[in-house]
Amino acid sequence: MTINIALCTYDGIVLGCDSLSSITEYVLQPFKDGSLILGDNGMPVVDDAGNLSLKFKFDETRQLATTVFGGVSKMFCLYEDDDTSVAAVTAGLAILGGITVAEQAKRFRRKIKADGVAFNNVIDVANKFKEFMYQLWSEDFKKSGTPEPQYFPTVQFIVAGYGKDEDYGKIIRIDLSENSIVEQFDGDDHTGVCWGGTADYVERLLRGADGVLKHKVNRELIKAMKQQRESTIADLSKAITDAGVVLPHGLDIQVREEQPPTLPWDSVGADIDYGNLSTQYAVDFVELLVNIQSGMQRFARGIPVVGGRTHIGVLKRGERFEMLNEPKLQHKHTGYADEF
Repeated sequence: MTINIALCTYDGIVLGCDSLSSITEYVLQPFKDGSLILGDNGMPVVDDAGNLSLKFKFDETRQLATTVFGGVSKMFCLYEDDDTSVAAVTAGLAILGGITVAEQAKRFRRKIKADGVAFNNVIDVANKFKEFMYQLWSEDFKKSGTPEPQYFPTVQFIVAGYGKDEDYGKIIRIDLSENSIVEQFDGDDHTGVCWGGTADYVERLLRGADGVLKHKVNRELIKAMKQQRESTIADLSKAITDAGVVLPHGLDIQVREEQPPTLPWDSVGADIDYGNLSTQYAVDFVELLVNIQSGMQRFARGIPVVGGRTHIGVLKRGERFEMLNEPKLQHKHTGYADEF
């Protein structure tokens, strides 16, 4: 679990993330209605020896954090020369091939350098990086014994930077479980903000609603429309019958839903001119978004899965990738005696 933020302005690109890493396990509420798989007789399954053989629906499980560590690196440079600079932030599975994703990113960078590969645009770096990481992810998936890829934790990246052959900064989203790579902000001004990982509070702030709320509202709307159709058909049939009209035997009246329900979710977003933010304002804004998510996680029920130190990185054309105010490792607790 984590929060990733990427903001692209006319002046530069700012990346932000938290620094917590969590260990999660699948948990189940065994006595929740519908979670237990029952036999044909409606009772729990019993094996040949007469012992209960309880089986549960995987869809009824959920992931719960059991352990959390701080001081984790989720932001790293992927490629850099005098003309092209590309960096990334990551969310999701933290270990690939037995080491951290951040260390694998360093290995990718060293491999590119050793192979003498040069890049002039961000998309080529992102594609090469996706291939490198997808192979590692696929190998871990095969070893895990997980039946389907959708049940195995994914790894996501937001890759950003400036290329020698490109007219504007680019931000690209990668999802390893889907083996996908998608450019963000490919419209006219190529500016905006995006996020990854656990970002429900950020989404509510900037868009007025998050994905969970949209799903629940749309589900209730579909349910209400179905009930309305059924009641309309029943009222219509009763009115025809009351008027003395004899309906043909076997007549089946259906009112089809031609248009799926939609609501103007994107019309209530925050009115922010992302393109014209100065670099300092962009840094302050990304800090705000990361801190809002990690701050709310601190007070939410359960173990916080977003938090710790907020990391900020800045990319500008013709300049090296810079992480701001990064701390050094410290040995702070030196013991109880102070004579030496």
